[in-house]
Amino acid sequence: MNIQVEVHCHTNVVKHAYSTIIEAVQCAKEAGLSGIAITDHGPELFDGAPLVYFRNMDLISDEMYGVRIFKGVEANILGKDGRIDIPPEVAARLDWVIASIHSPEFEASDFDGCTSAYLGAIDNPYVDMLGHTGRGMFFYDREKVIKRLVERGKIMEFNEHSFDKKGAKERCLEIARLCKKYGALVCAGSDAHFAAAVGKVPRVLQMLEEIDYPEKLILNLDKDRFFDYTEKRKLRLGAESK
Repeated sequence: MNIQVEVHCHTNVVKHAYSTIIEAVQCAKEAGLSGIAITDHGPELFDGAPLVYFRNMDLISDEMYGVRIFKGVEANILGKDGRIDIPPEVAARLDWVIASIHSPEFEASDFDGCTSAYLGAIDNPYVDMLGHTGRGMFFYDREKVIKRLVERGKIMEFNEHSFDKKGAKERCLEIARLCKKYGALVCAGSDAHFAAAVGKVPRVLQMLEEIDYPEKLILNLDKDRFFDYTEKRKLRLGAESK
């Protein structure tokens, strides 16, 4: 089991990441990937990319070195209503939107507030995937959120970088079991902050293999299914804007 598309990586547009977009794409090529989503942090993070960066991502090539490039963002969920720091008119121009909770940008850290925030983010038509929900600090009603995720056809990320955090492996395993129970689409993302980590998700894939997660529900194992998802996203958002 190997991924064919990297769904979550950062570049030196943010100050706690260390590689350029070109370097990330080159490493994706070396890793044998067919696609990579560039998902720098939204503007409300302490060193997030400015909004103008996301407004102008269409200047980036759609393909380099035989690797498809998806213009995206890891948006910050800001409150219990699930609002994110990327306005609709900008999110509509992107290929891929992750919504994640980060501290201290998130203003409501209690259980009910986190649950409400994730539900609100899922209901946002521009959000495709929830990022690293297995990390500590932000606990939520997993069944309620995963059921909504399935209802809306959205995606749960399992994030390689999360496994560096204490207790995250156990939390991710519990979330993965519920995702399997309800038939949720998932992705394995590296959350690379240095290009050499692009496409490397061994702990996530091992966890999914251990619970026999259906490969057809792991979206980025198959480039064609991932590419098809992004094409349908464009069509859906285009229809909704008319």
